[in-house]
Amino acid sequence: MTYPAYMSHHFREPRGAQDFSSPQVRVRGANDFRQYSSQRLRLPNERPPLGPRFRQIVGAILTLAMLAGIGVGVYFGVTLLLEEDEPATVELGQSAQAAQAEGAATSVDAQTSQQSETATDASTESATTETAAGDDTQEATQAQETAEPSQGEQETQQAAQTQDAVAVSLIEPRVADQQVTPAQIGGAEIVAQRLTAEPIPSGIPRTLADGAAYDPTEPATVFTSRWPVGTTLRLTRLPGATLLTDEEQAEVVGTETLVVVRGTESSNSDLQLSPAAFEQIAFYGTERIIAVRVEVTAPPP
Repeated sequence: MTYPAYMSHHFREPRGAQDFSSPQVRVRGANDFRQYSSQRLRLPNERPPLGPRFRQIVGAILTLAMLAGIGVGVYFGVTLLLEEDEPATVELGQSAQAAQAEGAATSVDAQTSQQSETATDASTESATTETAAGDDTQEATQAQETAEPSQGEQETQQAAQTQDAVAVSLIEPRVADQQVTPAQIGGAEIVAQRLTAEPIPSGIPRTLADGAAYDPTEPATVFTSRWPVGTTLRLTRLPGATLLTDEEQAEVVGTETLVVVRGTESSNSDLQLSPAAFEQIAFYGTERIIAVRVEVTAPPP
């Protein structure tokens, strides 16, 4: 009797697993039991047992517990070592404080001895200085007697300067016979082609350079820091007034006036004129700021 090629000589049944029509059942063959003899036959839809997973979880917990115990032991060990070292540190600190106290006491004694020595030296020096002071007093008296004439001369010069200052408010505009040089006006420019001028605001007290009271009705007063006090200036009105009509511009453009620098007040414009002086070349009350040409006609007297 012959067997098919797929059948064994020892068994009349086919090797391996034989699948049935139902997908829930699987039958093992002889070879399957030889390879996986220790495993239980399990259906495809059957869940794996919980034993291996439980053992893995318990092992992980035990490992973490051991590591935590080791960390706690190391912490307490280091703490104990530090506590044992603290008494030695305290003793060292106390010994250092005692040494500092001894050094301080020594320095106090040294200072006391130095003070006593300086007191002795000071008494000796005071006696010497008293003798020198008497000589200095005599010399100072002689110097004062010699200096009295010079002080009188200074008072005379101050009085002369005061008279010159008072005379500034009395200077009248003039035109010099000879041409003015920059040296006569402190290096300032002789002609300025275009500067801005505005009236002095009303209600603000002003004082002239010589200390006299400012008079708004004076038609020849100007405040500026571009020329020295006492300089006479010729102001020529330039065109460019936007607030005036053509007739009004024709009336004021080109007009001239002579003014004297009587103060050095600084402002946003180059020149500040008294209302009476501003009205000669502009419409006071209508115009706020104008453009002028400035020419020096006479230096300070």
